[in-house]
Amino acid sequence: MTGPSPVAGTPPVTGPHPSAPEQAAHLTEQGARVALLTPDRTARRTMGRDMADAARQPDAARAGRAQAARVAPTVAALWRN
Repeated sequence: MTGPSPVAGTPPVTGPHPSAPEQAAHLTEQGARVALLTPDRTARRTMGRDMADAARQPDAARAGRAQAARVAPTVAALWRN
């Protein structure tokens, strides 16, 4: 792929690149409002270590949706301001 990435904050190159927290910090330093969303403890435990384990996927999806509902007001407030 050449040119800018279609996903904000994702470098358009392969290989080592800054972590999500580093990218969020850099964007914040530049004046952007950033909400870095990562799986919470419940979601991580539900997903388990093997992300390809199909038996865990339905419960992991439910855990992700539950977390999304909890953080939605924070993200919405960030977008509104």
